[in-house]
Amino acid sequence: MIKMQCPAKVNLFLEITGRRADGYHRLATLFAKINVYDVLELETAASGVSLEVECDDAPLSAGPDNLVRRAAEAFLSRFPVGGGARIRLIKRIPMGAGLGGGSSDAAGALLGLAKLYDVKPRGANLAALRRMAAGLGADVPFFLHPAAFCLGAGIGDRLKPVRVSKSLPYMVLVYPDLHVSTAEAYRALRRPSRPLVLTRLSQLDKLIRNLERGRPVEDWAGLLFNRMEEAGLPVLEQVEAARRVLSRLGVRGARMSGSGSSIFGFVGSHGEGEAVLRRLRGYPWKIFLTSCQG
Repeated sequence: MIKMQCPAKVNLFLEITGRRADGYHRLATLFAKINVYDVLELETAASGVSLEVECDDAPLSAGPDNLVRRAAEAFLSRFPVGGGARIRLIKRIPMGAGLGGGSSDAAGALLGLAKLYDVKPRGANLAALRRMAAGLGADVPFFLHPAAFCLGAGIGDRLKPVRVSKSLPYMVLVYPDLHVSTAEAYRALRRPSRPLVLTRLSQLDKLIRNLERGRPVEDWAGLLFNRMEEAGLPVLEQVEAARRVLSRLGVRGARMSGSGSSIFGFVGSHGEGEAVLRRLRGYPWKIFLTSCQG
């Protein structure tokens, strides 16, 4: 048996740069993997057992729509490994939170099966894994990528690693137990004007330069941005209220991740983060004190 840790992500920056003919939106985003994880346990199975997937979280189906199952089916169809797999998903990343848990699990299944069956992820094999990842979802290629930070373009699948020279501060992450439909959020979002997009993209460039140079959080917290916060959905008013709570408690750069509903921001130390968590205990939220990878 092998175990794979599947990290969550946050979007330190997210702008909508256009819309494709197929309806998907083009993005400019800065992904960051964080130290909150789902876990996959994988073991080989005889050829008579092609694939078994189970999940410890009752609301999450292990059926045909499950991304772990779809990833495993794609892998076993592509690579003649001569056997099947048993996979157990231990779910810790909140679902529907803008943290990419399902996408990370899918990438973890591809990488885990490659490790389990000694399929070296390089050359033609790596190209095949990347095609599978792109077919499973827009965020899956990022989780397949080894970098902790990536600039994402296209629908988020065109990736360029960003080298952050100094570890970022501790992060407070809040999931206010609200479901935001990604499709509805995009439909409700008013497309920003081209000059406004260009201004925001210059802000993204400045953010990346600050991170690459290891500048302190005070220099770049104000550059964090998420256009999806402006989608006209009533549920986002509650998400914005949670964001304001974090800001009032001194959390720097508090922003929504992805299409929501999680909110994250940075604190100056572990002790400061613990103090924020104590003040948040009265809220019916799932709360994490964590950090970015790298």
